[in-house]
Amino acid sequence: MRLLVAADSGVAAAVTEAVRRRLPRVDIEEVRTAAAGLTLLDDADADAGFDCVVSADDVGATDALDFLAAVRKRDAALPFLVVAGGDCEVTASDALDAGVTDYVRVRGPEGYDEVAARVERAVAASGRRPVDPSVVYERVFEQILEGACLYDRDGRFILVSDFFAGLYGATPAELEGERSRLVETIREERPGDPYQRLLDGEIDSLEGETELVTPDGESRILSYRFAPLQMAGEVVGVIGVSRDVTERQEREQKLKRAREEYQELIDGMNDTVWVIDIDSHILAVNETAVELLGYSRDELLSMTVHDIDAGLSDDEASALVTQMPTDGTQVFETVHRAKDGREIPVEISSSLVTYRGETVVLSVARDITTRKRYEAELREQNRLLETQRDELGVLNQVVRHDVRNDLQLVTAYAELLAEYVDDDDAREYVEIVRKRANHAVELTKTARDMAEMMSTRGVETKPVPLRGVLDAELASVRDMAPDANVAVDGEVPPVTVLADDMLGSVFRNLLMNAIQHTDEDEPTVDVSVAHDEREGRVVVRVADDGRGVPDERKDAIFAKDEKGLESRGTGLGLYLVQSLVEKYGGDVRVEDNDPSGSVFAVELRLVDGGQSDSDQSSPTRS
Repeated sequence: MRLLVAADSGVAAAVTEAVRRRLPRVDIEEVRTAAAGLTLLDDADADAGFDCVVSADDVGATDALDFLAAVRKRDAALPFLVVAGGDCEVTASDALDAGVTDYVRVRGPEGYDEVAARVERAVAASGRRPVDPSVVYERVFEQILEGACLYDRDGRFILVSDFFAGLYGATPAELEGERSRLVETIREERPGDPYQRLLDGEIDSLEGETELVTPDGESRILSYRFAPLQMAGEVVGVIGVSRDVTERQEREQKLKRAREEYQELIDGMNDTVWVIDIDSHILAVNETAVELLGYSRDELLSMTVHDIDAGLSDDEASALVTQMPTDGTQVFETVHRAKDGREIPVEISSSLVTYRGETVVLSVARDITTRKRYEAELREQNRLLETQRDELGVLNQVVRHDVRNDLQLVTAYAELLAEYVDDDDAREYVEIVRKRANHAVELTKTARDMAEMMSTRGVETKPVPLRGVLDAELASVRDMAPDANVAVDGEVPPVTVLADDMLGSVFRNLLMNAIQHTDEDEPTVDVSVAHDEREGRVVVRVADDGRGVPDERKDAIFAKDEKGLESRGTGLGLYLVQSLVEKYGGDVRVEDNDPSGSVFAVELRLVDGGQSDSDQSSPTRS
């Protein structure tokens, strides 16, 4: 082969050296200018002509593309390669458009080895010279995209593919004659020197995976396979093919870790987890399922959902599996049967997932035994409450109508009797009967209100005009206790509060409480109302001149059945007041009056806007 190199002395020498390393028998001519090169091309005879031209991007006064055009006029098929430096003005696209055979940009000494390889390929492709088959085999060996190597009997490189040389950070030429790190690693790791056994014919091949530390300290995992190379019946070396599987191993390790973490995650769940195929076979379970049902994991993996489901028929269970929504979750309840026969109510949440490349059902089953027990207890409690409510309604009817009517008759006859009694002692006894009868009537009202409150718990509040309700209760109390002096400080503002139909019971109980808890024959009760629209609150105060409430009893006085030692009440009135006010989202408290007595303050929420534009008549019962 004859090669013409047109370049300055530095580039020409580097190209010549690289080509001769690769092609020892090549004949190379160097020129410094394009004109000198054209002269050599013109003088060459047909038998000793040039097989390839390598040109720098700038050849004397002529650039490479003008040199190419002149060469093509003489020999249109002659391979022409351009070697470009770092600051080359001739781009690859310009060169290829102009018709160069190849374009190589060289950025360092190792780049000239690539130039030599391109020269060899270009000449071979042109068909200008017959190619030595051994050279072809050698080049194919070097360019194979795996770690292909030929080792001698001592484990030194004879031939190395470019791909494998890249693992070492070297060129094939640099590795030739060097000892293989891979061979040495295998000899160290595996007993009995397997490489020697391969050479001696004791084994036909040698394969496996190992870790190789490259010269730059990087660790790589290689999969390898070695086989003896025989010539004339004698083993002269070993052919090795290796592959870098580092990334594959890392992926496998990550996948393994992910699977282990996933298994740990589902095993750590308190719920049972099931992976089921579309034929209802159980493919995977977590540890909770094993512990709860009492089967071993292997036993469960040999079963179908029909073997453990005691709440659904086989057709119902199969339909749930086959009719799974593709983009949602299916939730239902059933019963699982354990190995010992126990039946466990469960709530199952299922969805479709991909498991080992197949579409399957992932089900999470939660033991709802406790919830089911609570639900049963709640149903029984609700049944008892309904019964008690019905019975309370009957009692309320009796108290409200029969007892109250009779007491009102007693009161009326007591008042009539007082007109015919002249004796002072007798009149006192009649008055006691009248007062006690009126008090008993109030008790029936309190009992009615308690029963009503208990039966209407959970009912929402609504806007209620305050003035109408309060005025109605004031009038009622004045009729009930004509000897009492019940006064209102100013006018009741026309505001609307959040309450319900029982708001009147709050004021009635507070007014009667003020009248009853006094030693005066003519008790005084003062009522005042103040509101703050900015705060959204109104406060109704009921003040008396009675005995007052000690500080230590101010909180306890609202408790159920709580009453003073001298009280004639049931202890339910103030409890009812607090229960209703809290239901309205308000507050009730007791304070000291000056100079004596108590002040009960009821704080209620105003409806937005505060002012009432409705009729002020009472919407509540009295």
